[in-house]
Amino acid sequence: MADQLGTLVAVEERIGVAREVVALGRSMGGLVSALLAEGGRADGVLTTCGLVGGGVNLNNYQLDGLHALAGLLLPGQDVQLTGFTTPAQAAVTAAALTTAVRQAQATPEGRARIALAASLMNMPTWATGPRPPTDFAQQQRAQYTWLMQTLPFVSPARVSIVSVAGGDSGWNVGVDYARLVHRSAQLPQVVALYREAGLDLHADLGALTRAADIAHDAGALAWMRRTSAPTGKLRVPELTLHTIADQLAPVEYQRDYALRVARAGESALLRQAYVQRVGHCAFTPAEYLAGLFAVRQRIRTGAWSDAARPERLQEVASTIGDAAFAGYSPPPFVNAR
Repeated sequence: MADQLGTLVAVEERIGVAREVVALGRSMGGLVSALLAEGGRADGVLTTCGLVGGGVNLNNYQLDGLHALAGLLLPGQDVQLTGFTTPAQAAVTAAALTTAVRQAQATPEGRARIALAASLMNMPTWATGPRPPTDFAQQQRAQYTWLMQTLPFVSPARVSIVSVAGGDSGWNVGVDYARLVHRSAQLPQVVALYREAGLDLHADLGALTRAADIAHDAGALAWMRRTSAPTGKLRVPELTLHTIADQLAPVEYQRDYALRVARAGESALLRQAYVQRVGHCAFTPAEYLAGLFAVRQRIRTGAWSDAARPERLQEVASTIGDAAFAGYSPPPFVNAR
């Protein structure tokens, strides 16, 4: 965030004081823009595909999913899940889990356990086709598709976070995995696939809970909370955009973020919009522009009116190009600590 504010100062030294400042963030930049909405020089913020759950929740939701994959698909094996200090360490973990998932997909037991881990990792149940599938088997295939793409990225990406934080902030000591899964919108799918495979879901969840022994690094956790955790205490208007099937920044984050803003008493400043499409940051230019126009209207008039409603966003965007804004309510984010 400090770098963005420093850039603004440098620009203003050359062109004069800006009349209007809008922060636009994508993905990890969406975490930065959400922080800028809580302080700094922005008049308004457009946060897209943002990691608005913050760095702590990022590390923990990924850990929960990887813990389930390692515990259920590679039982008895010592798989490193946190604290990577070199890319080589992370690559070993990524390769082991990717191979395990590929092999497990061939059996009903493996598919059920992949679905369980995917629910903990907030993997979308829509990967291809014109609309989200309702069939549990198709949903599981979508989760498998996304896992095969994201597993080679997730663990190696953790290396840089550990490096800058001075340790790993993730932990699962004391986590009750049965409680997490029972909060998930994917519980019916998981139950059905476990029943079909003849597996005991209660037993698997109990084993995951008993094996949850990873502790956080206290210094890294303090750093993450200080630098990378939105509080929801907005000072300027913010519009968030998210696809409803995002494999890297779960759409579930948006529900958690809205609750955080509501607890801070700032819901009037926040609006959230969704695009019915698969993929991380898979927005069209028209959708970005419609979002920016909505933020600009809020800045200039002092009221959102209907500017951020999906119907209005779709109307504005459609005059520019392709768009797929839709009404949507994200499911719960179950991994918050």
